Amino acid sequence: MSKSISNEDYEQLKTFFARYVDYFIPETHRSQDPEHQPLRFLGNLEKISLSNAKKGLQMAVNDIVEATSDWTSEQVAEADARFASANTCTLSEVRRRYSKKYLQVLKRGVICNQVEYYLVKGIRDGVNELGASEGPQLQAMLDAYENQICKLE
Repeated sequence: MSKSISNEDYEQLKTFFARYVDYFIPETHRSQDPEHQPLRFLGNLEKISLSNAKKGLQMAVNDIVEATSDWTSEQVAEADARFASANTCTLSEVRRRYSKKYLQVLKRGVICNQVEYYLVKGIRDGVNELGASEGPQLQAMLDAYENQICKLE
């Protein structure tokens, strides 16, 4: 996510971020100071500089993508269901759109390890509308990796 995000994407990601914090960050790990609550902090930053708020949200979303990179496809599916029921972007969609690692794997065309495998599998399983070539490409990469693993066993 190197370029600035649109205002519409910003609002969608802000909702996703709020839900992620609610669902996956234990209250014991959150600041009790209302001014340091993530959305309040982001809102205050927006008043000063929307550009800086967008950059901060981009960094937070990148951190979420990294923090969830080793989640199993089952964990991703459960998270996606929670986000979908809240009418916000799913984790799989956010990963597909904003994961640097995913974009690297997609460009390379080969899955090199289990972390990449679960990232690609979670995106393939969790995103309803993949591009016409992206869906088959992901399936081919998953098949190739699975065949490679079977040969090693």
